Amino acid sequence: MLLKKGAESELYLINWHGVNAISKVRIAKAYRNSSIDIPLRKRRTIHEANILSQVKFFGINTPFIYFLDIKNFEIIMEYIEGKTVKDFFSPDLCINLGEIVGTLHCNNIIHGDITTSNFIISSNGAIFAIDFGLSFFSERYEDKAADIRLFKEILASFHVDDFDISFRNFYNGYKKICGSITSKVFKTVSEIEKRGRYSRSEF
Repeated sequence: MLLKKGAESELYLINWHGVNAISKVRIAKAYRNSSIDIPLRKRRTIHEANILSQVKFFGINTPFIYFLDIKNFEIIMEYIEGKTVKDFFSPDLCINLGEIVGTLHCNNIIHGDITTSNFIISSNGAIFAIDFGLSFFSERYEDKAADIRLFKEILASFHVDDFDISFRNFYNGYKKICGSITSKVFKTVSEIEKRGRYSRSEF
């Protein structure tokens, strides 16, 4: 059963040896030459599977990978029973999200799509990070700040009534993990925002 169709991939709910599982398949792009498209989708499939597994060593919950089918650009992974943070939102959860993102950033992993839809609260209350399809490694404050800037925009768009306390909680959770680099990263967030306002004012 198709659950979600995105720009780069499709998510299916499947039965995997008697249990529910998620099949994530990277889809071909007609505008890309196959000599470019096929190796690119293979690399991205392998990369995402590696990241999903690697971040577990840092204490971050992610779906367990059952099978990696490189030929078909497919990752078969654990189905997490629960609700997204977007659907079950509270400002207190942002402390946990800040800790998760801080843990990623302190290990120089950029998620690339930090939204409240990409965190699932399981039936036992654990928070799982999902969808590492845009993730990459970087030590740059700019890249870490871009991750946080996107999350800030999500709060302002979908959780605006709780924006101030939610973002403050996120900051505190992040600082708990990252310590002294927190001020540098969040200062860069402000600099990105200023550049955006300056660019828009020219039109």
